[in-house]
Amino acid sequence: MQVNYEIQKSRRRTMSIHVSDDKKVIVKVPLGTPAFVAENFIREKKDWITRQLEKVEKQTRLASSMGPLTEEDIRQIKKKARKVIPERVEHYARLAGISYKRIFIRLQKSRWGSCSIDGNLNFNCLLVLMPPEVLDSVVVHELCHRRHMNHSRDFYDEVLSIFPDYKRCDKWLKQNGGAYFKRLHCSRHSE
Repeated sequence: MQVNYEIQKSRRRTMSIHVSDDKKVIVKVPLGTPAFVAENFIREKKDWITRQLEKVEKQTRLASSMGPLTEEDIRQIKKKARKVIPERVEHYARLAGISYKRIFIRLQKSRWGSCSIDGNLNFNCLLVLMPPEVLDSVVVHELCHRRHMNHSRDFYDEVLSIFPDYKRCDKWLKQNGGAYFKRLHCSRHSE
């Protein structure tokens, strides 16, 4: 398989590869990196690039089969999310004895959730379209950041102690989540 790519040079120290949703392969390299070094890096990562391109293709097909989201769909999704997500947060917060400040629910185009240093939790409303256990896995992930503002072993140990099925749900989200974002590409939505 021939891989078409674009090389971007910047003031970075390491090389990285990103496969975008429109199947562009971007190779980021430090300034002054000889072309043959970048090309060798791409050859070494060819299998990974191929897997990423296949994943994007699968997500595009899945999004197409589900159809684009209309303005009315988004309105209903936000309404449902504002009810369901806080209930799930409260359930797991009580279960784990974790406190938080406020919950924000938005339509985001690249993130499922986040936790701010001051204790606010942010969630993507599209989570309510997914299997309930996947939504729960994101809720637990963000709640555990209240104790560990990192992705250390201690963080994941705590996530798994509260939600033992986390790894399976996280894998599902990585494999299928992009399709939900792609359903937004058909129109422009804002908060």
